[in-house]
Amino acid sequence: MRERYSSGSSWEEVFGFSRAVQVDDTLYISKTGALGPDGIIVASNVAEQTRVILEKISRILQDAGFALTDVVQSRMYLTQLTEWRQAAEVHGAFFRDIRPAFTLLHVLPFAEPQMLVGIEVVAQRNR
Repeated sequence: MRERYSSGSSWEEVFGFSRAVQVDDTLYISKTGALGPDGIIVASNVAEQTRVILEKISRILQDAGFALTDVVQSRMYLTQLTEWRQAAEVHGAFFRDIRPAFTLLHVLPFAEPQMLVGIEVVAQRNR
């Protein structure tokens, strides 16, 4: 089984991607940023953006019938490496007991210059 989930973002059509793709009991969530429904960044610092993103990811998981506890891998893309501790503290608050595999990547600025953080996850549902 393969099912696609859309957020309605215009970027999905431009780049030809889905917000999330489920294959059997695995859900792959694309890099997610702290964008509001209007496409504008809704938070101004790394900690706030990380929280907004993880809340969005939690909703995507729930909409697909998964839970945050199903996350087995998390990748964080950070434009300001000096702010890694802010991002780590928020990520840790969401995943402290779940402990998915994790990668932190320092990246060049995103296309939206105010975007400081991007996160993608993979979730595996056990039946």
